[in-house]
Amino acid sequence: MSKTFAKIGAFLYCAAIIVVTVLLTIRDANRNLKKEIVIEAGSEIKIEDFFERCPEDAKFLTDVSGIDTNEPAIYQLKVSYDEVFEKDVILRIEDHTAPRAIGLPKLLYTTWNAPDADECVGYLYDLSGIGKIEYKKEPVFKEGGIYNVDVLVTDVYGNTSTVDVLFTVIDDHTGPVISGIKNLEVEANQGEPDFFDGVMVSDDYDDDPMIRIDDSEVDYGTPGVYKLKYEAIDKANNISTKYVEITVKPSNKAAVNTNSDGYDVSGSDTGSGGGVGNVSKNDAKRLASKVMSGLWGKNDVATARNIFNWVHSHISYVHCGSLSYSQAAYRGFSRRSGDCYVYYSCCKMLLDLAGIPNMMVKRYPVYGSNHYWNLVKLNGQWYHCDSTRFRHRGSIYFMCTDAQINDKYHQFNGKLYPARAGGSTDFKPSDTPTPTDDPTLETSPSQGPGNSSPTPTGTVTPEPTGTAEPTSSAGDTPTPTTGPSQDLTNTPGPTNSPSGDPTDTPSPTPVNTTTEAPVNTPTNTPTSTPTSTPKPKPTEQQEKPTESTSEE
Repeated sequence: MSKTFAKIGAFLYCAAIIVVTVLLTIRDANRNLKKEIVIEAGSEIKIEDFFERCPEDAKFLTDVSGIDTNEPAIYQLKVSYDEVFEKDVILRIEDHTAPRAIGLPKLLYTTWNAPDADECVGYLYDLSGIGKIEYKKEPVFKEGGIYNVDVLVTDVYGNTSTVDVLFTVIDDHTGPVISGIKNLEVEANQGEPDFFDGVMVSDDYDDDPMIRIDDSEVDYGTPGVYKLKYEAIDKANNISTKYVEITVKPSNKAAVNTNSDGYDVSGSDTGSGGGVGNVSKNDAKRLASKVMSGLWGKNDVATARNIFNWVHSHISYVHCGSLSYSQAAYRGFSRRSGDCYVYYSCCKMLLDLAGIPNMMVKRYPVYGSNHYWNLVKLNGQWYHCDSTRFRHRGSIYFMCTDAQINDKYHQFNGKLYPARAGGSTDFKPSDTPTPTDDPTLETSPSQGPGNSSPTPTGTVTPEPTGTAEPTSSAGDTPTPTTGPSQDLTNTPGPTNSPSGDPTDTPSPTPVNTTTEAPVNTPTNTPTSTPTSTPKPKPTEQQEKPTESTSEE
């Protein structure tokens, strides 16, 4: 009997040792396994990351080859190790990397406002997309000098990098120098002289100051001696003024008055409509051809840019009366001043001379007064271009998509125009042929009272939300959550990686779908998506400024 008990005791002892050994093995195996890990977006998924000490036979039972690690998401995976163990683990892909960007040096004058922060950085890159760009502290320059300004670039997950931007600020209070002006003579009702023949203007800082004339006191239909004013303006808005006399002499020739379309009409016109008097289409084209001779580029894009740059930098903004197309273009080329319709007309006439297809875009709906700009066909697509001088913007709008020119001043009815580059919500079904020299518009916009310059509102800050905890899935197949949909500011985000083969790793769909997931492919739990940053809109104000150096 004692031998029997001894055998039973030995058996139980051995069994206990085996059980304890197994339990310890399981405990050690569980302790060695990391049930949840986080990797940075764009990193490689490695089996070693799930273990303190990775067993030699450790492997994924879930197919991870189709997971796009560029997209933050949560996945439930299955791994096997130590020959007998199969466990569920959680993989979190998160973005904690700040965007990359380079500061773009800026040159400005103490009389200028600082440019928008997004104009101060370039070569932006971030896997998730740029959420906002802003100054760390809004710069104000009261003295000339060299300044370092911090610009903050934040992605849609709240990661922020600080970019140092070099500002060179010029304190200029000296006006341009006007030379070559002389007294002029013209016969009554026989046209106008070339006001800028032999006239030169120079400046200590501005290589290309603007010059314009004011002949509002001149009556070209009545003989007499009148005062003619020349004004030169540099980029710091310093103005120099000189006066000459213009003598209107009696004429024995029959007075001929041609309207903007070149048809002879009776009567006389002393130029009450914007002060250009009797001009024809050929008069405007003669001046436009002289300007165009120095604007040709190596291709249509370069030529068009030269055209819009010239009109923007050589024509100052002033309010004028109703003008036809030819009168508006003539005023811009002869007096170097006018409103948005003058800017549009000068660009159109130069584009037509260059053989570049273009058409007029008109603000819609209209608040207070109209605004006009050009739609130009470049590289086979239609783009918005506007040379008008705006206070809130120091440069032209050139080759802009609908999204890039989307502000209060450029609202329009897209159904009236062909599809634009970058995608158009509304557009004409068929392309619109190149317009003739005479657009349908007959008069330029009139000025609304009490206009003032716009002040853009601040950029809304994106607030990333918390990441959802993983939930169990009915199957073993996670499909990744796509990254947040974000309308990027100025700089496009990275290109999404192509989806995997639907038979192995399905294309991104939400995890809470009712369809059963395929076996042995990962299933994700969606993360919360940060709110996208809306594009800033200018505040509601009147359309045009009361000052004459810039529009709206």
